[in-house]
Amino acid sequence: MNRYLGLVLSRLLYGGLLFFMVAGFYSCDNSDQLGLEITPPGERFAYHIDSSSIISMETLRQDSLTSEKRSAILLGSITDDVFGSHQSSFLTQLRLSSNDVDFGENIQLDSAILLLKYHGYYGDTTSLQNIQVFEMTDDLTFDSTYYSNLNLETYYDADQPIAEKEYYPTPGADSLTIRLDDQIGLKILEADTSHLKENSTFLEYFKGLYLKTDPLTSGGAMTYFNFAGGQSRMLLYYSNSEEDSLSYEVVINSNCTWVNIFDHEYEGSEAGAVINDSINTHELVYLQAMSGLRSGISIDFSDSIMLMAEKGIAINKAELVFPVTMDYVNDYREKPPTLAVFGANEDGTNAFIDDIFLGEIYYDGTYHEEEEGYIFNISRHVQNLLNPDLDNRLENSGLFLVINEARVSAGNLVLKNGDPLSGVSLIITYTLIN
Repeated sequence: MNRYLGLVLSRLLYGGLLFFMVAGFYSCDNSDQLGLEITPPGERFAYHIDSSSIISMETLRQDSLTSEKRSAILLGSITDDVFGSHQSSFLTQLRLSSNDVDFGENIQLDSAILLLKYHGYYGDTTSLQNIQVFEMTDDLTFDSTYYSNLNLETYYDADQPIAEKEYYPTPGADSLTIRLDDQIGLKILEADTSHLKENSTFLEYFKGLYLKTDPLTSGGAMTYFNFAGGQSRMLLYYSNSEEDSLSYEVVINSNCTWVNIFDHEYEGSEAGAVINDSINTHELVYLQAMSGLRSGISIDFSDSIMLMAEKGIAINKAELVFPVTMDYVNDYREKPPTLAVFGANEDGTNAFIDDIFLGEIYYDGTYHEEEEGYIFNISRHVQNLLNPDLDNRLENSGLFLVINEARVSAGNLVLKNGDPLSGVSLIITYTLIN
């Protein structure tokens, strides 16, 4: 049986069982999510299912996202024929692990090691990548908002790297270690004590580090690092006139500011051929995290349900179903755990719809194996769009679909679009109230 038809039939069965259960169990106080509190008792079992509304999608370039102080930081490069070429780099402060630091006399540096705590990855970790590290030349401030398209011109000198390392991402290990040029270790160890009194003076003296990777021609991965937990740090190994085998930690923790910068190049890729094309309907829609790609969704309600809406209907359930194009799912391109649906403001920004606030179990947005797609319950939103009171009816300005946690993950996804039997669909279960 066609999965789409099977889904509709399952909703019919679900609807019948649901109404019998609700009639015997729910009160007016706890049944508002089903619309029964406005349904006359004699009509409560006269439910209808409409799946004939036309849902169309387009692939849109995502706006930049705020990217400072997130739970994970991304570093790496990925290139493929589907989504093009993408890099993630970052700026980060480092802080003294104690105040009033005195490293002693006759300091001898052994090594300066940058240690980055692994948090996960996305992509092909068997691709060799090359990291470059630079000392920052401009300040980050804790209370400022930074975006993923930050202009880096003033933040580092591209001709003055302080480290370079080829590596295979190994998230199964504890950490990635990078040996830094001795000059950076000596800059801290030989600093005047006025710079080491506290972190406010230290951050004026040593502004932080910038890390980037070289673009790859194919393959690659994004590696996730944990900065909030305080386990990522710079280790200085040294001796002075009094002791050997000394060490000091300059830490990255939740008091630091760090910023992810995402760069995308779609030219020549599958996704690049359809981005921002609002004229033509394409069979596939492309989503990408890291401030990459989102989808704009238009809902053209069927004439029959619009006629019913004029009379007055209660939306019992409205399921928005996004089938995945499984040919694009593999070990290197895993399905994102969840997606998110937002309303569309006139300026192109996301707007929260009422259903988001009713919890994950109600709103959903997870992948369903049986339907091979992601399903959302947007009943409240559809009720607002079909309100019989025109003065209170919400304008049907469309929706946006994005990968959830797009600031701290590198996932992407290809969805079906356009085919009424296998593409995106809206299944509305409703009852008449007049």
